[in-house]
Amino acid sequence: MASVRCKLARYLEDLEDVDFKKFKMHLEDYPSQKGCTSLPRGQTEKADHVDLATLMIDFNGEEKAWAMAKWIFAAINRRDLYEKAKRDEPEWGEWKEDNNANVSVISQEESLEEEWMGLLGYLSRISICKKKKDYCKKYRKYVRSRFQCIKDRNARLGESVNLNKRFTRLRLIKEHRSQQEREHELLAIGRTSAKMQDGPVSSMNLELLFDPEDRHSEPVHTVVFQGAAGIGKTILARKIMLDWASGELYQDKFDYLFYIHCREVSLGMQRSLGDLIASCCPGPNPPIGKIVSKPSRILFLMDGFDELQGAFDEHTEALCTNWQKVERGDILLSSLIRKRLLPEASLLITTRPVALEKLQHLLGRARHVEILGFSEVRKKEYFFKYFSDEQQAREAFRLIQENEILFTMCFIPLVCWIVCTGLKQQMDSGKSLARTSKTTTAVYIFFLSSLLQSQGGNQEHHNSATLWGLCSLAADGIWNQKILFEECDLRNHGLQKADVSAFLRMNLFQKEVDCEKFYSFIHMTFQEFFAAMYYLLEEENQGEMRSMQQSSLKLPNRDVTVLLENYGKFEKGYLIFVVRFLFGLINQERTSYLEKKLSCKISQKIRLELLKWIEAKAEAKMLQIEPSQLELFYCLYEMQEEDFVQRAMGYFPKIEIKLSTRMDHVVSSFCIENCRHVESLSLRLLHNSSKEEEEEEEEEEKEEEVQHSDVNDCVLSDPHVAYSQRLVNYLTSSICRGIFSVLSNNWNLTELNLSGNTLGDPGMKVLCETLHQPGCNIRRLWLGQCCLSHQCCFNISSVLSNNQKLVELDLSHNALGDFGIRLLCVGLRHLFCNLKKLWLVNSGITSGGCLALCSVLSTNQNLTHLYLRGNALGDVGLKLLCKGLLHAHCKLQVLELDNCSLTSHCCWGLSTLLTSNQSLRKLSLGNNDLGDLGVMLLCEVLKQQGCLLKSLKLCGMYFNYDTKRALETLQEEKPELTIVFEPVR
Repeated sequence: MASVRCKLARYLEDLEDVDFKKFKMHLEDYPSQKGCTSLPRGQTEKADHVDLATLMIDFNGEEKAWAMAKWIFAAINRRDLYEKAKRDEPEWGEWKEDNNANVSVISQEESLEEEWMGLLGYLSRISICKKKKDYCKKYRKYVRSRFQCIKDRNARLGESVNLNKRFTRLRLIKEHRSQQEREHELLAIGRTSAKMQDGPVSSMNLELLFDPEDRHSEPVHTVVFQGAAGIGKTILARKIMLDWASGELYQDKFDYLFYIHCREVSLGMQRSLGDLIASCCPGPNPPIGKIVSKPSRILFLMDGFDELQGAFDEHTEALCTNWQKVERGDILLSSLIRKRLLPEASLLITTRPVALEKLQHLLGRARHVEILGFSEVRKKEYFFKYFSDEQQAREAFRLIQENEILFTMCFIPLVCWIVCTGLKQQMDSGKSLARTSKTTTAVYIFFLSSLLQSQGGNQEHHNSATLWGLCSLAADGIWNQKILFEECDLRNHGLQKADVSAFLRMNLFQKEVDCEKFYSFIHMTFQEFFAAMYYLLEEENQGEMRSMQQSSLKLPNRDVTVLLENYGKFEKGYLIFVVRFLFGLINQERTSYLEKKLSCKISQKIRLELLKWIEAKAEAKMLQIEPSQLELFYCLYEMQEEDFVQRAMGYFPKIEIKLSTRMDHVVSSFCIENCRHVESLSLRLLHNSSKEEEEEEEEEEKEEEVQHSDVNDCVLSDPHVAYSQRLVNYLTSSICRGIFSVLSNNWNLTELNLSGNTLGDPGMKVLCETLHQPGCNIRRLWLGQCCLSHQCCFNISSVLSNNQKLVELDLSHNALGDFGIRLLCVGLRHLFCNLKKLWLVNSGITSGGCLALCSVLSTNQNLTHLYLRGNALGDVGLKLLCKGLLHAHCKLQVLELDNCSLTSHCCWGLSTLLTSNQSLRKLSLGNNDLGDLGVMLLCEVLKQQGCLLKSLKLCGMYFNYDTKRALETLQEEKPELTIVFEPVR
């Protein structure tokens, strides 16, 4: 039986050099509170595996040495050794009894034999370890050569770009479960979940992807990268492979990283996981058995889960648990994701948001990370990396900056690449840079025309046939959920390989002893773009159509109503982009451009059908399901045709949208600008920026005096205020200005709801500038819980003094305080103030602000409703309010004073008010400590004929039997008076 020392030495021999150094470091810094003695560095520094095991036992004894080893194995993320040590742990009671019975009496012969066996095992392990290291080194070299270069989507034969020179850092954030609208792929860009609103977004470091949340959590073994189409998922995945192989990433975590492109697995070719790993390795006969023997040291990188076809609702008994068993590709990956196959292995999965729901069914515990694309700084960096000529880069970037909308869209790396490619082609041809187009459709049209531009003669006919073939192939693939196409598919659609190399990528896949070629569009959005064109191209080339029909190819229905009926359904989520492109392509200016450049004919017949579809969706009661108003706005924005958009927006008298990304702001502003009949507008502006973006906007923030600080500036210190301590990330002034600018020229817009937005005082300042505009016709404005403080009250007061249209204002749940109220009352007292209803619920008002409110009540004859719930006014404050309410000029009809720290002492003043004030009709006094005597006094007053009150609310208060009976009797005697209270039981 091997001794504890030998067992420990064998475990230590399984550690790589880096892990062995870490093990020593933990021994030196071992926590004293665990009851073990740390080892001095002078003795551990040069100790080998056997020496170190001996030292551990000498310093702490066998049992504690074993416990130390287990703890350190877990600390350095060697879960395999931790589990082995836990499983093989000796029964310490038996060991102690043996030691007591045989005090140091050990056979010298047995000891020598044991030492020899240990030495032989050690030498054997050194040999195996060397072979393993040699193969690891070979594999890393292979991965470096495979991933160090990338091909541009339009690259010619032999052309490639160094990945490190082109790669531009992407913004990553930890992503919590997102809302339903995140299924829309472009809308998902830059979006963070509702939970993220409570604090600023912090960027995610790649090195920390698999680290636990804190010291008490377990390491993460599954990470999901989600991001919209073209956001950079694949490039980031390839960069991770390259950095690992270059020794810059995950050196202490993983011995092997395997890149699995889900397109390959989509073929349904059956193979084992071992075969799949072998296909990632260089040369024949890789040591698969040794690789999978330590699954905790393996990371599988699954790229493009959304492109993976197959059934993922299989019962668990259909899953695979043996890495040597041959299965369908989707079963293999499903088994890996569900942790039935190599459960200790780590996974990194990339997917579009549209496939998240399918993926969620398979995942256990996982970390979600969202890819947000480029920050402002990184856009510029990308331009300068793309253009080798610095002068060209500067000129191109300046041009894009001038076009604000397209510059905003360039946070999508794919759009950035298309823009750069188009501009470079214009520069290389010696043409001057014209103003670039605004939308994704426009950018794709330019890119398409640059590659398929007619050259006259027979080339025109050839290009027309190629374009038609691409469109029918794309549409056929979309409807049949097909991403990979065989050569026969190309032939059936009249395509030749040479004709479509700019748009289709060739993929070589092993099949038994042979290879097969499959083709895919260079990006899903290109397939969606061509599929949209399928519904618009006129069928001029009847010969091509007939040849396709004769080849028994069943083409998708070209009736656009079928497409629109399926739009927005989750199982057809990929139709979202198709419909957006459809709107973009019927823009008459773009239609003319395409017809001229490509010698094709594009139909405008579907314009009326699209308009009717918008009308039907706008009038639907359940719009929030699919598609949302915002998604419809994206379709209209893609069109960029004001006459059409104005007609469509005429069907939206009421708009309720949540804006999360900069693109949402641009789209909604464009549509609201062209909405002449909107009467009510409710905006929820969700905006989160990382520390990096905050630094980039630092200059703007200084100019606007925006402070990214604790919510102390907008949280009330009063105990009556129900705010939680959190960090607030205010919307930048530029974002607010972009949204509010559309309000100043829309005469029909009378209602604006901005409640729940982190406007802050700077955002409020921008809104007040808009409210001063003569073209602004807002009558009802809701600004509840907008993180406002007393600093914005001067601007609001100025609006009240000048804007005679505003009649309702809600400022509830903002930290205005007494000082803010005093500023506000200056405007409320102004002769031009026409405000009728004012909400100041939970606004931090005390008796110190009541004198100013008293002056408003005694001078402003327009104010009829005042809501002061949740303010600690106290009896003193109410006494001041009553003074104003008793004034002859006071016309107040509704007054709410719930939860205002009132006691029975205020009831005498209320009694005087009720008998003297001729306008007050509704009074709410709930959740105050009025007491039985106070309420009995009110009952006596309310019986009088001179009291005109119609409604009294006493909710949340408990009275004795006599008081309740008095209230019920009063209700019977005076039926015109409604009293709400807890009745007698």
